[in-house]
Amino acid sequence: MLPDQHPAPPAAGGSTGLPASAAGNTMPMSNARCGQKTIPFSLRRPGPGYRLAFVSIPVFLETCLVVRLAASFRTAPPVVFLPRDFAVDIFSPDEIECINQFKALKKQVEWMTGRYAAKQLARHFLSGQPALPDTRVAYRDKGAPYFTSAPALSLSISHSWDYAVAGLGLLPACILGLDLEKIRPESRSTLLRTAFSEREVRALQSKDDGALYLNWTAKEAYLKYIGQGFHESLKRVEIIDNTILHDARPVPFLALTRHLLLPGYAFSMVC
Repeated sequence: MLPDQHPAPPAAGGSTGLPASAAGNTMPMSNARCGQKTIPFSLRRPGPGYRLAFVSIPVFLETCLVVRLAASFRTAPPVVFLPRDFAVDIFSPDEIECINQFKALKKQVEWMTGRYAAKQLARHFLSGQPALPDTRVAYRDKGAPYFTSAPALSLSISHSWDYAVAGLGLLPACILGLDLEKIRPESRSTLLRTAFSEREVRALQSKDDGALYLNWTAKEAYLKYIGQGFHESLKRVEIIDNTILHDARPVPFLALTRHLLLPGYAFSMVC
């Protein structure tokens, strides 16, 4: 399940806004268009039956929005978005209404970019290649997303700071969960206290922040894989020697992929 390390060919019309380590894949770089501008995103093939789409949030904001958001948008109040505020049709009217229900601009941006990544997967890999506004994502009882036009296919979405990523299983048997997190050393003590068991804490005391965040994202990815999300305690899931344990029992037949895929970010995928 290791991501392909072959470099991607240059994208026509511009860069992806992603470091080369994230842009590399076995597929040509893909580009969507917002008006006359090229909005690149990176498609990856992490293994047979799975596809990922990475999006640079700053590039999305610069090129997909007509309005300009301040660099401090992460601490700003929400904005009321109108269809004319987007440089191209991405979201349906009911999706724009959903965007406007968030109570913080940061949450609005994360929702938009995560949904945009998912829509690009649908456009490239679902039958019929639906237009972006026609691609609908709904949520199951415990928060797992799915395409309404392909509910049997596994979909997972994550975002953190400057990046969003979505993953799709191309067959019903190809279930996945993924998580992306910016590495923030100032949060180390809080994470150790709230997200890890006692034996994990002992093992991680001598590890660096990258190792800590790789284990945390692995836990989050596994909970998404089983469709539980925030409905299960992180401490009931342990990552010991690259093995996932749930309630102290190893979980068989799972592939866990963990990478420092982007500089300063940890990424995990369970399938």
